[in-house]
Amino acid sequence: MSMSFRPEVEVHVTNGRKLSPSEPNSVIIRLKTKSVEIIIENQTTGRQNRRTQVSPPFLIDINLRSSSHDHIRTLLHDRLVGYPFESYLCDDLAPKISTAAIDLGFGHNGFTLTMAATVTYRTVSVMSNDEKSLRMVLLGRMKAEEFKSLKMETEPCSICLESLVSGPKPRDVTRMTCSHVFHNGCLLEWLKRKNTCPLCRTEIYD
Repeated sequence: MSMSFRPEVEVHVTNGRKLSPSEPNSVIIRLKTKSVEIIIENQTTGRQNRRTQVSPPFLIDINLRSSSHDHIRTLLHDRLVGYPFESYLCDDLAPKISTAAIDLGFGHNGFTLTMAATVTYRTVSVMSNDEKSLRMVLLGRMKAEEFKSLKMETEPCSICLESLVSGPKPRDVTRMTCSHVFHNGCLLEWLKRKNTCPLCRTEIYD
């Protein structure tokens, strides 16, 4: 289960300079996007994992003909079509750009205005036991070279009792945190019923 929240927008002026009345105005916004995913691994203890990804910034360059919020919102909309939460972002940026432009003398002289904006998207995911099992199996998946180096080609899977590697089709194998090795499919089926290693009974997750 995942829940997404309205983005958080942080904006500040990095540079502002007044120009002569004959010169045009220029507004440059350096927009950076940050995605934060919070994974709740155990709802009882509150144990969680956090992943953060920052996208390369891109520049928005606009020239104002008016300091009205509606005018600025329209300019931003044209440049942010398809951007996540585009409407909310335009609503948040427009008044800040308008205020900064007026402070620099909009309507009386030209100016250059540079702003930095960081948009943070937050998602909270709650892992089910099936998702935890799949994640553990994928993380423990063994490469063929590693498997051969352990000289386990003749070993059986302790769940199905068939060879770990022989058969008409290659079968993926997983080494658990307790070091025991099983077929991926066999282990996933086992973990639907039990929360322990099939051999040593080590508990897999809380």
